[in-house]
Amino acid sequence: MRPRVHNVVSYSGALLVFWCVLAWRTRALGVSLTVGLSCALWSLHFVRRSWESAFVHRYSKPSIGPGDYLTEYVYYWGFGAWIAWSVTSSAKRSPLVSLQLLGLALFVLAEIGNASAHRTLRDLRAPGGRDRQIPRGFLFQRLSCPHYSFEILSWLGFNLVTQTWAGVAFMLVGAGILGAWAHTRHVAYRKEFDGRDGRAQYPEQRRALIPFVF
Repeated sequence: MRPRVHNVVSYSGALLVFWCVLAWRTRALGVSLTVGLSCALWSLHFVRRSWESAFVHRYSKPSIGPGDYLTEYVYYWGFGAWIAWSVTSSAKRSPLVSLQLLGLALFVLAEIGNASAHRTLRDLRAPGGRDRQIPRGFLFQRLSCPHYSFEILSWLGFNLVTQTWAGVAFMLVGAGILGAWAHTRHVAYRKEFDGRDGRAQYPEQRRALIPFVF
């Protein structure tokens, strides 16, 4: 499957699964502020991801194997159903409003940062091109993969708002995956841009995912 098609199907599917479970559950349980916020944040994130997949990203791989895209569908759609169920199950619990406000602010800032980082990466590659360049500007001055860092921060903000164990599990699994990807990409950057034979030198101060640490 082509990467663009795969991503649109993956992210739009996460939206539909979440909406369907939420609609089914709220018919009997009603809609609380936390349920409404969870739907808004989940929708904002995956609408953005679907739009970027369709119109922003430029892909170097021609296709994705069935094992990879089926695993991702299970991951996103399964967690989408579980989180929607968990949010409605905990709707009668009184959340900490201060944490919700902090989570909203963090989520919005992280989404803006993620979108900005994706735009920077897009502009590095011409349509149909596969040549890589060293990304610069914004948090790329400190990190090889700030878009992964912002992704994790988005889900941290989401969890501060929704306060469910399902959301925490989703964030931790995603952070592990993104951490591994960030390390792989960071190593590849340093290997490709080694400063030899006229090649650019990759900045030594950069880390993969967390400034000054990892």
